[in-house]
Amino acid sequence: MSQVCANKLPFMVKRDEVLGRCIVATRDIQPGEVITESLPLIVGPKMASPPLCLGCHKKLALAELRYDCSKCFWPLCGQACENLPLHQAECEIFAKAGYKPTVKNDNTKQTVYCSIAPLRALLLKQNSPEEFKLLLDFQSHLEEHEKTQIYQVLKKSLVPFFTQVLKLDTNEREILTICSIFDTNCFEVRDTQRLVNIRGLYPLISFLSHNCKHNTKHCFINDNFRLVLTASTSIKEGELITTTYTQTLWGTLSRRSHLKMAKHFDCLCERCTDPTEFGTYLSAVNCNVCGDGSKVTSCDPLNSEANWHCEKCGFVITGGDMVWGNEVLQKELTYLDKKNPESLEEFLERYAEVLHPRNSYSLQVKYALCQIYGNLDGFKLEELSLKLIDRKIELCKELLEIAEVLEPGQSWFRGLLLYDLFEALVTKDERRGKEIEEETKNYLMEAAEIFNSEPDMRDNIQQKLKNL
Repeated sequence: MSQVCANKLPFMVKRDEVLGRCIVATRDIQPGEVITESLPLIVGPKMASPPLCLGCHKKLALAELRYDCSKCFWPLCGQACENLPLHQAECEIFAKAGYKPTVKNDNTKQTVYCSIAPLRALLLKQNSPEEFKLLLDFQSHLEEHEKTQIYQVLKKSLVPFFTQVLKLDTNEREILTICSIFDTNCFEVRDTQRLVNIRGLYPLISFLSHNCKHNTKHCFINDNFRLVLTASTSIKEGELITTTYTQTLWGTLSRRSHLKMAKHFDCLCERCTDPTEFGTYLSAVNCNVCGDGSKVTSCDPLNSEANWHCEKCGFVITGGDMVWGNEVLQKELTYLDKKNPESLEEFLERYAEVLHPRNSYSLQVKYALCQIYGNLDGFKLEELSLKLIDRKIELCKELLEIAEVLEPGQSWFRGLLLYDLFEALVTKDERRGKEIEEETKNYLMEAAEIFNSEPDMRDNIQQKLKNL
């Protein structure tokens, strides 16, 4: 490894032969400690996005919220957003070209937004050359991206849009490189109120290495989308500081496939190499020969073609059949009605013999149910029967057991589950006229500690603590 910089922060950037640039702790870092904060180099809509304001980036889900810019006709929240500096630069380009976007008044994802983030990058070229140079220093993986269908579409649509319609001084290589840099390095930017869902490019933070059992969390603060990076577990001096580009409840096949396709690397982390995933058996299925709950696990988790075998009787399932089975289940999950708990509960019942309670697909459905019960209209806590409140409590506790292993410490996953569990237990106690137990209060206190660096959640939880 060759050292790059320090800068009084609790980490340094190093260059590793395998990982490339990565971030390493220069001292012990405690759980909950803010490691660093960073403003985005660029933020913008995803390639396909529901209608959103190009000023503040909030969703425009309802037609009555829409205000079309008086100069470029892109939809905004209102006149105030028309005058924001971020929008003014691109507004001038669109107005000068006489281009008027066609944006539907619905909540569907629309590809018309695919030009915005790359255009903002190209505007740096003339307005902030140093930042544009910094942008181009990010890794792109363009050669891999160019082989995909979406980049063939970009060549035929986005490139001529920039060069012929907007008449920008650019070329195919530059445009595709920028798009590839975004796809490789961007963070998904969301606010706690779920009004914003865009992507952002953050210098330095993008050097964080991926790990399927990461040791940090991050949140986005204020209208400038400042990223705050916080340690979720203890990080020892010399250890890698890591984030994740996957979902905790995905199995190994799904995680590694996503990373290979989206980020162009093969994950070799400890979780990926362990057939049991730290004893959770998230990827495993029940053995239909033993019939006693014995687990079928991969002989080589790093090889998707490797056979899977029962740990008890040796029954074998080919790697190809496991990949196919995962694809079938994933497709079924995609089409399940996420607002209908009955369809989700029916999924769990239908696959109970094949998928053990902690299988990845079972847990994903249980997490969806956990979010429905107590949060969705028609299933608010005050509307739930005691039976369904007990079901939510059961789900929260089961998912917390998984979080303790796969996303421990002060992680968002644990924090949200603790908060949900607290609210369900309080509702149950109030229904029965009982005093709130100390254990229930402790769930809220721990959630408060986890969300201490995130203003919206912190203030809400602190108010509940005062009420207690």
